[in-house]
Formats: sequence, structure tokens, C-alpha cells
Amino acid sequence: MKDNTDAIHNEIRFQRMIEQVEDYAIILLNTEGNILNWNKGAEKIKGYREDEILGKNFSVFYLPQDQQDGLPFKLITEARNNGRASHEGFRLRKDGSAFWGYIVITALHDELGQVIGFTKVTRDLTERKLAEEQKDRDAKSIEMQNKQLEEFAYVTSHDLQEPIRKIRAFIDLAKSEIDDRESLEFYLGKIDASAEKMVQLIKGVLNYSRLSYERTEFYEVDLNTVVADVLSGFDVLFAEKNVIIEVSDLPVIKAVPVQIHQLFSNLISNAVKFNLARPQIKISSISKSLDGQGVIHSIIVADNGMGFDQAYADQVFEPFKRLTTSFNGTGIGLALCKRIVENHQGSISVLSKPGQGTTFTLLFPGF
Repeated sequence: MKDNTDAIHNEIRFQRMIEQVEDYAIILLNTEGNILNWNKGAEKIKGYREDEILGKNFSVFYLPQDQQDGLPFKLITEARNNGRASHEGFRLRKDGSAFWGYIVITALHDELGQVIGFTKVTRDLTERKLAEEQKDRDAKSIEMQNKQLEEFAYVTSHDLQEPIRKIRAFIDLAKSEIDDRESLEFYLGKIDASAEKMVQLIKGVLNYSRLSYERTEFYEVDLNTVVADVLSGFDVLFAEKNVIIEVSDLPVIKAVPVQIHQLFSNLISNAVKFNLARPQIKISSISKSLDGQGVIHSIIVADNGMGFDQAYADQVFEPFKRLTTSFNGTGIGLALCKRIVENHQGSISVLSKPGQGTTFTLLFPGF
């Protein structure tokens, strides 16, 4: 009698132990996968009270696509045939939110070896999954930054050596014409121009690298105000070149003001510089709702300049990449533009055709 009493007490304790475990969802299923029992861990992880879920099929925890693919049935079948099935993936809570879960389904057998049901144990591994994904993103980011650093260092050293070579060459020529004042002044002028080119390259490198490390705050920025401020700085140049500019109503975005000012300054400056005719610039915008996921703002900057072959569209955003040597410049301006836009979680693209102008499209997330 005592043995029977101890067995009953042990069974009750075991049942209570399972019921009160909170870190794991422990569920008893019948042979069809319908829920017969539900512990506190299952309520905590999945969000259903026991009276809400008993009798329902465990497939309700799976994503619609997994249900369509028959994943719950496949797992039950595997557990029936092999005694056990495990799987890791997204599961659904009562409120419709998803969590990353690891599940093990074990077949229960009677004395004759017949399957009489299943136990299903689920562990919420969302935090681990997020940590792994962040670790993977960090590793990829470091790998990409190292690659960019190698390319940047190579190109930078190459471009910085050019004005140094010129300075040395003109110094040698100046020495050979030391008694010819006119020739000497000519070579000194070339030396000064090369030195200035080097200064501009160094400034460009600093500006480009600074964008990678600055930790700045974002504010609500009215692009109409930014563009107006940029244009006011080009008054003299516009008067000299007879520039025609048209600006439509622009949106307000979350941004770093000084970076956005630099962005439009570079784009407008290029539109004037790379133009052999009377420059015409048009700045406009289109805002589009993303079905309850916010707004995307498209800013279009178009000109009637000399343009370039579309095949080189990706190269124009590379540091020090210049498609023509007919105009002064460091080749960093558009690389800066790309970096600035990406700092704002946006993107920049370009369409161009020789002799028919260039159009830049900037995409910024709304708020």
C-alpha cells in the first residue's frame, strides 16, 4: 500500500514539476497533434491560457507559410516514425508576434509499442538568435570596412603621389632655368598648383573618413531651407554662368543638417561644373507611403550637363574615380554624397547619357 501511495505522490510531484516549469513550453499532444495539456512555460512563451488552447491543433503556432508547406504534419510524422523530431525556426504567439523557437517532439508509446501521443518541448531562443544575427552583421561590417580601407588606402596613396611627382619634376625644371625669371615663375606657379591639389585631396580624404566615425544627432530638417541656403552660397557663380535653377517643394526628413548641406552643395556644384552650355538644374521630390510601414522620399536632382555613359554609373561613386580629366576636382565629391546618404539609411542612384545631362535620385526614409 505504501509503495502505491509513494508512486501516486511521485506522479503528482512530477506532474506539478512539469506544470510549473516556466523556461520551457511543455505540451502534451494526442496522435493528431491536438493539445491535451499545457504548462506555465507554454503560457508564458506562447501567450495562450490553458483554457484558450486545449483541444486546438499545435499547427496554430506555425507561420502561415509553414502551415501551407505542411511542416507541423511532417514533424509529427518524423516523430512517429523515428521516435523524435526537432526543428528550429520562427513560431507565432497568440498576439501574432513571432519568436525564434527550438522544438523537440517525442513520441509516447504504450506497452505494445503503439504511439499514443506526443510531448512537445519548446524553448524561446529569440535573444540568442538576435545576438547571432548581430554578431554576423558586425563580422560582415568589419570585413567590408577592412576591404574598403585597403582599397581606399591604395587609391589614396596613388592619388596623393601624383602632385608630389609633379612638384619634384617642376623643382628640377626650375633649377635648370634658375636664371630665367619668366620660366622660373612659370614653374613656381605649377608647383603651387600641385601643392594646392594635394591640399584639396587631403581635405577630401579627411571629409570622407570623418563621415565613418562621426556620432551626430539627427534632427527634423526642412530640405527647402537647406537647398535655399546652399543656393545662396552660389550666387556669384550662378550669375557668371547664367544658371537656371528650379526647385519644387521638398519634404522634411530626419537628418544631420551639416551633412545634408554638403550633399546638396556637391550635387549642385557638379551640375554647374560639368556643363559646357547654360546650366539648367531642377530639384524635385516624390513621397510615397509604404502600406503602413512609413514613407519614402525620393529627391531628384537633374541637370542638362555633359553627362556620361551609363555603363560607368557605379564607378562615379567610388573615391577618386574621375570619368574625365578636363575639369578640376579630387574625385571625392560623389563618394561623399553616397556616404552621406547611406549614413541616413538611404540610397543614391544616377542616370546619365552623354550630351543629355545627368539625374541623381536620392531615397530617404520618412517618419
